Parts: sequence; C-alpha cells; structure tokens
Amino acid sequence: MTTDTIAIIEKKIEELINDKTEYNFLTLKEKVEKILKNVDIFFIENELNTKAVDMYLKNVITQRNNIKKEQEKTKIDNSKETKYILIESICKKCQFQSQEELIKKIDELEKKTNFELNEINNSL
Repeated sequence: MTTDTIAIIEKKIEELINDKTEYNFLTLKEKVEKILKNVDIFFIENELNTKAVDMYLKNVITQRNNIKKEQEKTKIDNSKETKYILIESICKKCQFQSQEELIKKIDELEKKTNFELNEINNSL
C-alpha cells in the first residue's frame, strides 16, 4: 500500500469529519465502509475488516462530536446573555460605595469580551 493511498483515505475521512450534514450512526458507518472498500489492505478473506471500520468510525464520530461541542460552546460564550451574567457575577463579588461606582464598573465591563470577563470573574 502506498502512502498516496493512505493520504487519499485520510483526506476522505477528514472530509467526512468536516461535513456539516447530520448523519445517523448507520449512515456514517456506511460512508466509512465505502471509503475503506477502495483499498485492498482493509480486506481479510475477501471481507472488509470490521475492526478497521470500527476504528475509523470511532475516529469520525469522536471528531464530529468535538467539532459540534466546540461550535456550541463558542455560540454560548459569545452570547450577550453570557456577557451580562458574567458582569453580574463580577459586580456581586465587588463592593461599591455608591451607585455611581457600580454604574461606572458596569460600563467598563461592557467594553470587555466574554473571555476577558470570564478571566476577571475567575480571578476574584
């Protein structure tokens, strides 16, 4: 088996991982099998090696799930709701002498990113 064949398989697997279409388990398994059927090394006694299919399938599912989790986390982290929850949490941890101080602090915090707010919140 040449390195070209491996590179082609890995490219096709990577494309499947990055495919935005939602697939069920069986469809993903069929797609992995289709990719591996093109290479003789994955056959044992004229049958597709199920361990190879399972290994690649696990990789595809794991990476697709990780991408999805990361996208959801980013969506949540960048929301205005999260920003104001963080600002509220920071303000609760601080003591203010007057309402003007509180308003000034809120104005200052509103200019920061959610990441910066999270860092501030965790440091208090």
